[in-house]
Amino acid sequence: MSKKFLTVVAAVALVAMPISAKKATKEYQRPSLHMVLMTTETAKGGAQVADPEILGYAAESWKNYEFPSLYNNFAIPFDKTEVGAAKGSIMDVLAMYSSPESLQGKSINELKTIIEMLQGKEYREALKEEVDKISDEVAHQLVRKWWSIGEDGSLSDTLLFRLACYSATQNQANDAAQTTMGAQYQLFNELADVTMSNTYVTFTKLDFYENEPIAAFVRNIMQMIATLTPAPANVAAQIAVDKTYEAMKEGYTAFTNNLLYKLEWNDSIANEFYGIWENGKVDMNKFNAMKFHLTYVGNTSANATCMMKKEDKGQGAAHMVYKTCHKAIGRQFTKMQKKYEEFRPMVPVLGIDAKGGIIADMGTKEGVKVGDKFFLLEPVTNENGITKYNTKATLKVVKWAGDEAFVDGVWDNENIDNAAEADANAESMEIIGTHLSKNKKATPSMFVKLAK
Repeated sequence: MSKKFLTVVAAVALVAMPISAKKATKEYQRPSLHMVLMTTETAKGGAQVADPEILGYAAESWKNYEFPSLYNNFAIPFDKTEVGAAKGSIMDVLAMYSSPESLQGKSINELKTIIEMLQGKEYREALKEEVDKISDEVAHQLVRKWWSIGEDGSLSDTLLFRLACYSATQNQANDAAQTTMGAQYQLFNELADVTMSNTYVTFTKLDFYENEPIAAFVRNIMQMIATLTPAPANVAAQIAVDKTYEAMKEGYTAFTNNLLYKLEWNDSIANEFYGIWENGKVDMNKFNAMKFHLTYVGNTSANATCMMKKEDKGQGAAHMVYKTCHKAIGRQFTKMQKKYEEFRPMVPVLGIDAKGGIIADMGTKEGVKVGDKFFLLEPVTNENGITKYNTKATLKVVKWAGDEAFVDGVWDNENIDNAAEADANAESMEIIGTHLSKNKKATPSMFVKLAK
């Protein structure tokens, strides 16, 4: 390891560490996240509507989506990729079975299989094949950003160690300032590795449709099932066909298929990277030849349908497209957090309410509902100076009868534009957040995390 590196570490330890405990915990606990939009060259697989401007609105809605507030916005230039003609999209299914004639001769089980194709499993598998082709390039850019590597090989660890410092408790900060440079280096090196390995990338395919073509498709299949259903059940089946079509045909639907990856960073990769440092710079030929990788975590899908409401009238098609797409993307992140425990951010305990309950920095944006269970976590420093989190209790979200700041008893943080505004709310005289059941062990230095 270079002397320059050790010197910078010591400087960071002495200068950046003595920050308030509240800011340290507030900033650190969010994983770093980069979001990539997957696109197609043509309208195939995209919006199938009469107005071609809708295609542009759907793409623009992604740009306008507020970055998830519980993650560090770790944006790199690689933010969009062309995925080609990935097979298995909803439009592929509609093209194959768009007419009643195409369904003739199918059994009930075959018809059910066609409906299941709308869930997009085959589509996500095809998208993964496309993402795997470019994932190493994305990983390379992530590492380059972490170390702020310039074209000439110059580098800076300011960003890395600024975020790495947040993983230290205030006690660690006080202790580190009084220890040797070597001890400080060991602590921050370990924290830096943890910080880099907590980097995620989402690859999202966003498709947007008018409801009527899909409703007609479902109607055709349900009619076939009704004809194959013996009397008198076929009468009820036909009634269900008509009701389903009428309920579905108005409005728009956005579909997201999302692939989650994590930056691969371990001792072996780190040692190889440190080995290409020469005279305080990175050997760019060696760096460009290095292979960095993303590890595939898994995939999820989500959809959202928006009907025209009274407040939506007169606001134009763009408004409806944005509203629908943003809802689908929000649901996507909620599903990923619930499905993949490692992707769940911890959120700080903001305070204690009048009933002795816990107030946490989360709400409707994170998909929180009354009755959801969360672990209460206490940060504890081990013998190696690394913070671990001990589970102290399991809590439930309780209904809080508040004003317009609450929806169904949960803090409505959908319209909070950024983390700064959320912090402003938390610093006000009235602490605003979602309320959980009381626990005598809870303090504002703790965190909560969604239970399994």
